[in-house]
Amino acid sequence: MAWRHGGLTMRCHRRFHEYLVALLERLPPEKVRALRLAHGRLLAAEGLHAEAAEELLRADAPTEAFASARRAIFAVIERVDFPTAERWIATLEPVVPAGAHDWVEAELLLGFTKLEYARSEWISDRLLERGEREAVAASSERAAALMGWNYLDAARIEDFRAVLAVAPEGPALAAVKYRAWLTYNVVPGEKPVAPPRTGGPFDSAILIADYLLGRLESLPESGGSAWALGVATPWRIAMLRARGQTQRAIELYEEARGPLSVPHSRMLAIFIGPELLVDAGRRDEARAAVAEGRRLAQADGSLSPLALNSFAEAKLALRLEKDPALARAVLDRAENVPHARRIAWAAEIFDTLYGLALLLQGHDEPALARLRSAVAGMREGDRILELPTAAVYLAEAEWRAGNEDGADRAADIALEAAQRQGSNHILMQALADLPAVLSRRIDGEPSADSIWHQLGRALIAQGVRLTAKPGASIRFRDFGERSLEVDGELRAPKISKCYELLAYLLTHGEASREALLGALFGGRADDSARAYLRQTINGLRECLPERALVAPQGGTVAIADDVLIVSDSERLESRLAEAARLQGRDRIAATLDALKLADHGEYLESARSSWVDERRAHLQERVLDARLDAAELALEAGDLELAQQLGREVLHADPYRESAWRLMMRITALLGDPDGVIREYKACEHTLAVVGTTPAGSTRKLLEQLRL
Repeated sequence: MAWRHGGLTMRCHRRFHEYLVALLERLPPEKVRALRLAHGRLLAAEGLHAEAAEELLRADAPTEAFASARRAIFAVIERVDFPTAERWIATLEPVVPAGAHDWVEAELLLGFTKLEYARSEWISDRLLERGEREAVAASSERAAALMGWNYLDAARIEDFRAVLAVAPEGPALAAVKYRAWLTYNVVPGEKPVAPPRTGGPFDSAILIADYLLGRLESLPESGGSAWALGVATPWRIAMLRARGQTQRAIELYEEARGPLSVPHSRMLAIFIGPELLVDAGRRDEARAAVAEGRRLAQADGSLSPLALNSFAEAKLALRLEKDPALARAVLDRAENVPHARRIAWAAEIFDTLYGLALLLQGHDEPALARLRSAVAGMREGDRILELPTAAVYLAEAEWRAGNEDGADRAADIALEAAQRQGSNHILMQALADLPAVLSRRIDGEPSADSIWHQLGRALIAQGVRLTAKPGASIRFRDFGERSLEVDGELRAPKISKCYELLAYLLTHGEASREALLGALFGGRADDSARAYLRQTINGLRECLPERALVAPQGGTVAIADDVLIVSDSERLESRLAEAARLQGRDRIAATLDALKLADHGEYLESARSSWVDERRAHLQERVLDARLDAAELALEAGDLELAQQLGREVLHADPYRESAWRLMMRITALLGDPDGVIREYKACEHTLAVVGTTPAGSTRKLLEQLRL
């Protein structure tokens, strides 16, 4: 024990506490009970109701324990102490009095928080059998919202309406009403409007609805309590995926897929993770994730998780397996679940994916019927997450049916939905599924600068391999000071040439030793160079996990097929490709975030091989192009200061980039400085004169336009 000198505080060691408890238990049972009863009542009087409930239960005083548990159980659930809440509910059931509606509310909240929808639905139906459901709903907005949520997930719309008819208004009910738009059109002719988030448990209803309705502009915050983190993180990952920020979503998924304390994180396993892995092209991992998600969804038993997992599996079959028959089998199985098609968003996505499978098999007429139904339903209920997908597929189906005007209208619907989402990612995925839709639109556009041409160029530019860790986390920092980390541990090779070997293999793939001698040693093939190459290979092998480097004696050298190493240069290219799918300020922010990777310094600093020079020049060109694109976007957004800063950075790195000079002239004109426009032009003219050329006609024409 410890004393505070001159005070009245004594702190006992935990062992001393355990010793006193052991002594207590040696007393006669009636004395122990009396002491615990007195202690429990004292704790209750001091407002420590959770502790009081535990002590009174030990004293075998369930009625008094219930009084304290009743006041503490919501706080216990909020701090994610589910075992305690479950034990109280089970133990105290015999003493719960009639009319204890708040206790029923706690039971509902526990089931909701744990995503035990079947249990929550059973509680609601038990109240209905007792004739108490409406009374409970009228007594508590939160209880009504909890029951309403359960009924929505079971497609029991009439029961949902009955509960809402007697419930008091409030933020919880508003959140569940918003979520109801996923199941049916709450007010025909109107559109769903999200209520403000409150930081409470019903924010999950808003997040789920935001995602499945396609409201992708505002990412959920990933901070706060453990419960809030567990709720927000899966939907943040889902929205990043849907916006096309796949690399960032993969990174967050790898961090979050360990066991979290909040069951909402199970959505990662049921469908968010599988769908993300499909987007990332990681077929084997996606297969395994889909199977695990199916197991969890079947154990849950509610309709939405089963449907969501089936959609991820169907996308895997269609986009990675290239097997429309398998996709139809998956969707048939899911559609056969009773009431599955009574949920509006599920029925629409069933029809969308089934429509693609039918098109791929040449069954055009039933595909057209499915896709017309999907697009009409999505537009009527303003559920636009997969509207770009459904509308692109419909454009193909209409064209095959000889309805060219209908095909154009469907393509326009897809484009409009993507613009509302603030991202072209889902649209471009659908166009990649049926590229003929894009080809026909490009052929019909008079201008090479049309949005369809831009989408075509962006689609062609895809093909950057996404990187993420499947097992060990291996990160290669190849900008600035080079380093290699394996599961967070720095691995410093004894030979600096190891970094260059690793970079070459990541860039070019499997390589013969002759090719490596040519790339890393300037074509030298003497005994000294060969010995140095062997030392370099062995040095890199020592730094990587076992069997990560495949280099048989005298054979080719490669990174093992099941090993993915995250290099900063590959992350840069991945993130720039993802940023290109976004629009407006989101695209600017994503581009600038990606460019931070290149701010650490030169690619493979101090390496001077010819292949390094080529790779370095390629990356520098990508960085400058992206920075100039961001400057143009900033100018369009009216952020002249940022546009000017980015333009100057481009010219500092490449003063001969005439398009950047034209940008600076336009910015200066908008700043109201006509003399500055001339200065920018003269600076361009002077710079180009150094290499014996003059400004292009478009630059001179711009000068005349800006001086008018």
